Amino acid sequence: MTQIVLNQVLAIFLLTAFGFVLKKINLLNDGFTKSSSDLIVYVTLPAMIINSMDREFSRDVATTSLQVFLTGAIMYACTILLSFVLVWFRKFDETQRGVYMYMVIFGNVGYLGYPVMNVLYGEMGIFYSAVFNIWFNILTWTIGVSIMARGKLNLRRILINPGLISTLFGLFVFLTPLTLPTLVKSVLENVGSMTTPLAMFLVGAFLAEARMKDFVADIDLYLASVLKLVAAPLLVYLWLSPLHLPPIVKVLPIVMAGMPSGVNTAVFARMFDKDYRLAAQGVVLSTALSMISLPVLILTVVR
Repeated sequence: MTQIVLNQVLAIFLLTAFGFVLKKINLLNDGFTKSSSDLIVYVTLPAMIINSMDREFSRDVATTSLQVFLTGAIMYACTILLSFVLVWFRKFDETQRGVYMYMVIFGNVGYLGYPVMNVLYGEMGIFYSAVFNIWFNILTWTIGVSIMARGKLNLRRILINPGLISTLFGLFVFLTPLTLPTLVKSVLENVGSMTTPLAMFLVGAFLAEARMKDFVADIDLYLASVLKLVAAPLLVYLWLSPLHLPPIVKVLPIVMAGMPSGVNTAVFARMFDKDYRLAAQGVVLSTALSMISLPVLILTVVR
């Protein structure tokens, strides 16, 4: 089992390396990160989510989904706690405080989280990840906006975003007798299968665009990255290990907790006039470090 997991994990990181090389030799142009991220968010990822949820209703799956959703609350409680500990000890200025908190709380559970869980558990990994990520879609536009912009919430973004809409529609399909037509399901399956290679190419291109000084960062960025990549999954593991839960219910929040800081860190920093350069540098650094930490974490928790 360990060898199978190792091969699968190495495969997705080889895709990242491939994207890195393609960007370095200019086969991926400067507009790739923007166009591909839009394609993933608005097209391929929603297709993958809906396709994974088009299945016959099962009480066991519904029960596991509820457990996954509840463990999502545990994971975010852990990352929020760590973010407050960081800013309490380090006393950052106003332009940096929200950036560091967002870095620790919100990981790359979309571009990287879905492909990893797809590799580990197939369509059921995507199904449960979609349920789990309901928390991200809500919290990033509530707590995320609050720590960056002092409470300027955007209710429209909370309720109307591709991730949440596709998940809710997928749950509707799962919970009702509705079945998607064979042709539609085939199209969704083919389009959704593009998500993993596109997302990994995007991560690779993102790293290729970084400058060397982004990796020689301020010590606080290394501290935030260690909290995100190591302390967060360890804290979630300690919380969940005594509980009698199915393996995937424990593995999913632990792995998601160890995802690098999400790209939204930089997007929100720019949107709300925080330290955008610091945010971009933090995303690059934590993503680079995750190339080491994630395989180790996955091999540790997946049996």
